[in-house]
Amino acid sequence: MSLSRIRPEVRGEYTRTGYSVLVNEDLVYSALDHRLDSQQPALCKQDRLSVPELRRFCERTALEIAGECGGRFSGVCRMKEAA
Repeated sequence: MSLSRIRPEVRGEYTRTGYSVLVNEDLVYSALDHRLDSQQPALCKQDRLSVPELRRFCERTALEIAGECGGRFSGVCRMKEAA
């Protein structure tokens, strides 16, 4: 296979506080857990997305980015929380 035919790998990572999408290990998108504003942290429970919702958003966004860049979607995984 020639190098020109290698498709970039697109994957998502999520925690209870947000998610990230990486293309070939480069961060290309990130979002936090606020229900109405993905660039803000949720400060109260009613504004917070659940972990299953974050996983769905992470997967959907990674699939969209893979389609836009002609990449290969390799899935999403939950990352351990920082101590």
